[in-house]
Amino acid sequence: MDTKKVSALLTAVNRGSLSAAAEELGYTQSGLTHMMNALEDELGLTLLIRNKAGVQISPVGRELLADLEALVDAADRLEKNAATLRDRTCKTIRIGSYSSVARNWLPAILAEYKFTSPDTSTSLSMQNITEQYSAVKSGMLDCAIVSYQPELMAGLNWTPLRDDELVAILPGTYSLEDGPFPVEYFSGMEFLMPSGGFDMDILPIFQNIPAKQSPDFRYTNMEDAAIISMVAHGLGVSILSRLIMQDSKDHPAVVSLDPPAYRKLGIIVKDKRQNEKAIRSFISCARNTLKNL
Repeated sequence: MDTKKVSALLTAVNRGSLSAAAEELGYTQSGLTHMMNALEDELGLTLLIRNKAGVQISPVGRELLADLEALVDAADRLEKNAATLRDRTCKTIRIGSYSSVARNWLPAILAEYKFTSPDTSTSLSMQNITEQYSAVKSGMLDCAIVSYQPELMAGLNWTPLRDDELVAILPGTYSLEDGPFPVEYFSGMEFLMPSGGFDMDILPIFQNIPAKQSPDFRYTNMEDAAIISMVAHGLGVSILSRLIMQDSKDHPAVVSLDPPAYRKLGIIVKDKRQNEKAIRSFISCARNTLKNL
């Protein structure tokens, strides 16, 4: 039985009016009326007497009143106790991340988190995009810093952090004075597609390019650093992000795209867990830290 319906019934009885109860609870009057009808149908009993003056509890409803109040009290107590246990048992928060985020953002974020939540430890996992989304949904990870993939967001909550520019990675012979690199210039080039599901961020860039003008995509199992080195040695081209290139030891040409492109980085967490204390604290630390980076 949905205790929200029972709680709404008790509010209506206390206020003596469905419209007053609806206003207090934030429902429309028709919505509250539907809830009351559904509750009565579920029990097979008439619980409310409706008239022009408002509503009052029926004789049979009065006989059940103590049980209805006890049910709502028990549900409230259960939720409070569960919340207390979640806060008490969540001593480790498991975080998913890309390697570029782990290198450039997470040290500062985790230092802030350690200061604000000294009793909670952290563990870090670096997986590809689809693996991280799946791990958060299954509960293997508590949250993850990933790029926004709307087709994977079912059941998840999204907190945006920062847009990360996607850039062309070209051999060092490319003249940076030529300005942004038009996407159509990739036509026919040997394009080294990064591993880890990065194609989900990259392929939309080419969605308006005719197939015959698309790059010659070569899907790889290479890490970002290997892709960068291959491009630097003239063995192909690629697209990565500014964050990835921030600490690169090789020196290919890094050029903005025309039109510009970005991946949206943020934190995913299961809808049902977004209000947990440890996760709320981590999200707050991430947002505050990035404001100062």
